[in-house]
Amino acid sequence: MVAHTYQLPDLRSFFARKPGGPISPHFKEAYQGYNEWVKNTLGYYFSIEVYNAEMPLLAALAYPITTEHELRAILDYMTASFMLEEMTDRYSSTKALKNSEIWIQTLKDGQPETSSRHPFIKLMSKEMMARLKSAVDPFHWPQFISTNVDFARTTVREALDRESSKGVHATRDLQSYMITRRETIGTRPCLVLMRSTRRLYIPDHVLEHDAVMGMENAALDMVYIANDIYSFKKELGDNGALNNIITVILKDPDTSHLDLQGSINYAGDLFKAALDDFHACRRRIPSFDSGMDKYMSAYADGLVDWVIGNIEWSIVNNRYKVFCNDSDRRSNIMRLSNGHSLHLHLPSVLCVILLIVFIFVYRQDPTLRLMHVSHYLSPFSSSFVQ
Repeated sequence: MVAHTYQLPDLRSFFARKPGGPISPHFKEAYQGYNEWVKNTLGYYFSIEVYNAEMPLLAALAYPITTEHELRAILDYMTASFMLEEMTDRYSSTKALKNSEIWIQTLKDGQPETSSRHPFIKLMSKEMMARLKSAVDPFHWPQFISTNVDFARTTVREALDRESSKGVHATRDLQSYMITRRETIGTRPCLVLMRSTRRLYIPDHVLEHDAVMGMENAALDMVYIANDIYSFKKELGDNGALNNIITVILKDPDTSHLDLQGSINYAGDLFKAALDDFHACRRRIPSFDSGMDKYMSAYADGLVDWVIGNIEWSIVNNRYKVFCNDSDRRSNIMRLSNGHSLHLHLPSVLCVILLIVFIFVYRQDPTLRLMHVSHYLSPFSSSFVQ
C-alpha cells in the first residue's frame, strides 16, 4: 500500500524550556495506581478506551508540579470529563442535556439530586468526587465548578448542532471553528486545577482582565491546534477528520486553495501566531501588587507547561500513533496510506487486535511502559524516569 508523507511542524521547538520541569516525579506511582484502579473498577470496553487515552502520561507531563495526591485527583477529573463525553457524544440533545446536568450535579455536590442508575455517575459518587474535592484548594473550587458548567454546556450545544446539521456547515468557517474549539477542547477547568496545585490565588476580577484572558485564550488555542495536528491521522481513519482544524482549513473559502500539506503548514502558522499572541498578552498584563504579580508570572509559566505537556503527550501516545517509527518522530514525518482518506472510513480489525495485545502486555508489566515512554521522550529530557 502506497504511503504519502507529510511534514508536520515541529511545535516543541518553539519553546526553549519547560518552566516546571520535564514531568511530575510522581508519574510512575500515578501510572501504576491509576491503571490498577481502572482494571478493577471500569468495565472492559470502557477500560480499553481509558487505557488508550494514556491519561497518567498527559497528567504527569502537563502538571509537572504536583503532589502525588493531587496528580491522582487530576486523573479522577480527566476520567470524569472523559465520561461526560461518553454520556453526550452519541445522544440526542435532550438526552445530552439531562446527562450533562446529572454530571454537573455529581461534580458539584458529590451526587446527583435524584438517584441515577448510570454506572459512571455511581462511580463518580462513590469515590472519584471525594478524592477530587479533597485535593482542590477551597479557593479554587468555585472557579473549577464554574468552568465545568460552561464545558458541560458546550457538549449540549454540540448535540444540538449535530441534530440541526449546523456542525457540517460550521466546519467550513475557520474563525467560528476556532472560537468553538477553544471551549470544546475541555482544557479550561484543567487550568483551574493547575492554579490550585501551584497555590495561585488569583481572583475572578484579575482573571477577567483583558490581557490575562487573552493570554489564557492563546494558550488554549495552542492546545487544540496541537491536538488537531497530531490527532489528524487517527481522526482521518475514524470519521474522515470532520471536526479537525486541518479539514476546516481545507474547506474554508479563504484557504480552500491549499492542499493537505499546505493546510498542515497553515495550522502550524496558526499555532505560532497563538504563541506570539500569548507573549504579547503576557507583556501587557499590568502590575497589580507584588504578591499578585508573582501569581501571574507563575500562572503564565503553568500555561506554558500545559501547552508543552500536551505536545509531548500527543507525540508519543498510543491513541494517535501519528508517527510510524522513531526516525519519523524525530523528523516530524507523518505517513498516510491510501486507506487514510478525507472521504473514506476503513476501520481495521488488525488495529483493534494489536491494541488489545498492547494493553494486555503493558497491564502485566508497567515497567515496560515506562521504558517505552522514556525512550520516546528522550530528546526532551534525559531524566524522564528516575
